[in-house]
Amino acid sequence: MERVDVYRGIQSTDSDGNPMQGPPSLWKTFQALVGPAMGEAKISETVTMPVTIGYTVYIRGEEPTGILNTDVLALRGECLPVTAPPAEWLDDTGQHVGDVVTVRFTKGA
Repeated sequence: MERVDVYRGIQSTDSDGNPMQGPPSLWKTFQALVGPAMGEAKISETVTMPVTIGYTVYIRGEEPTGILNTDVLALRGECLPVTAPPAEWLDDTGQHVGDVVTVRFTKGA
């Protein structure tokens, strides 16, 4: 299990009443299973062509995590945006056992 921090911008409104998202701050922390989806170079490494780094994150729990596709996950020394709404992780009987979250970042694009 690995620690995964979830960062989320606080929703607010500007002076004209338009919705806006503030800077991200730590929202929640989970213990999760993390599997590489693609790429091996760290974001901090210098690359000469685009490299996509991605992970699939499995978070166990009886209730949905509440992670949004606008959140950023910090794991393995990287901060990566969530690329799609989390998928529901079901057992063989169809019971919810967790969420599956995909994060990706393309460096050099």
